[in-house]
Amino acid sequence: MTLAVDKSKARHKRFDASRVPSTPQALALVEQVRKELLNYEAKCHPRRRARKVVDQVRFDRIVSAIVCDLMHGALTDPVAWRHISLSKRSHGKDSVGVPFMTEERIKIIEWMSKPEMDWLELSKAAQVRNPFGGQQSTIRSSGRLRRHMDERGIRFADIGRDGALMGDPIVLRGKKVRGKASSLPVPSGEPADTYRAEMLRINAWLAAADIECDCDDKGNERDSGDRWVSRIFNNGRLEEGGRPTGGFWAQLSGKSRQRDVRINGEPVVSLDYGQCGIRIAYGLLGVEPPAGDLYCVPGLESYREGVKKVFIAQFFSPRELARKPQGSAKHLPRHSTVREVEELILRHHRPLRSMFYSGAGMEIQSKEGHILIRCLLELIERRIVALPVYDCLVVPRSAIEETRQVMLDCFRQIAGVSGHVEIKEGVGK
Repeated sequence: MTLAVDKSKARHKRFDASRVPSTPQALALVEQVRKELLNYEAKCHPRRRARKVVDQVRFDRIVSAIVCDLMHGALTDPVAWRHISLSKRSHGKDSVGVPFMTEERIKIIEWMSKPEMDWLELSKAAQVRNPFGGQQSTIRSSGRLRRHMDERGIRFADIGRDGALMGDPIVLRGKKVRGKASSLPVPSGEPADTYRAEMLRINAWLAAADIECDCDDKGNERDSGDRWVSRIFNNGRLEEGGRPTGGFWAQLSGKSRQRDVRINGEPVVSLDYGQCGIRIAYGLLGVEPPAGDLYCVPGLESYREGVKKVFIAQFFSPRELARKPQGSAKHLPRHSTVREVEELILRHHRPLRSMFYSGAGMEIQSKEGHILIRCLLELIERRIVALPVYDCLVVPRSAIEETRQVMLDCFRQIAGVSGHVEIKEGVGK
């Protein structure tokens, strides 16, 4: 079915061609759609000659990818859309991210939207020339597909991912322009090769791990198979940024994560690096940080959250702050200027003066990323499953002490100073 839809309020996601059927139920539904497409083609668009074997294999892969991503979308949010290019000028890896998604995908999608097929809803992008790039067409599951999913009991566990099609776990972005950063090609050779090998090992370990997640508060199933983690580097440099990101657990609140996630059947705990950025900054200077809570600044003892926000701004800003950082005013003394707050911070952390307004924030984030990756790799050696979330690791409750020691050791090895790890336990169900 082809629709004229107001897409301004739709929640789009990019079409993901890596999805594959992982159970007989899902495979049977994909096969049903494939057979109907071939019958439709024979009746309405008969071919002069049969497809070559290689072409038929590609046709089947396209159908499978489309059906599987539509099913995943139906489970995630049945009213949301997946955007996909239907331009003949864009094909294969350039348009959809994988080489087998050739121009043939266009007619397959259009056929699947026909009333006599009714496997998907299609909203075509307006044919407007736009030198800055226009909207793509969007697709989503039809009511018919969802009914067949219900009949077969299709759930997230029935839809897998082809790891070879997940893309590069190393992502490089350029400098932000108007708040957006474009993707750049990752330089070949080192250190990218090592970073990539590390991430592929981590992702393979997570893919095979026993990780479960309960439904949300509304009873909606969560996709515990969404485990792909990548490293995103910034400003066109592999020396800036690079913290691990991704995975279904990263989308949950801290409370939900500790309440609903289980690893190897166990409740989980979160182990956070406390005052991570400040400690790394001291390490870059070769100076051991003072004892105690580094965000507890004399004269600002009741404004810890505000002090933290000012610290972050000082590390990332290339120039002195003209005003209190966004969102920090309610966490700082009302009648104090940002300059007065900064002076109190500098009085307590004199060695860090040279780190402020130097753009050191990205270098600090890079260190954070390297520390987390080393922790994950060391925990793999110890057969411990850990889920990264910014500067935190989520692990089974039985692995608390071993993970804590690994985190402290890895921090010392890379930052050159002592670390601090805070343990946050939730209430298991």
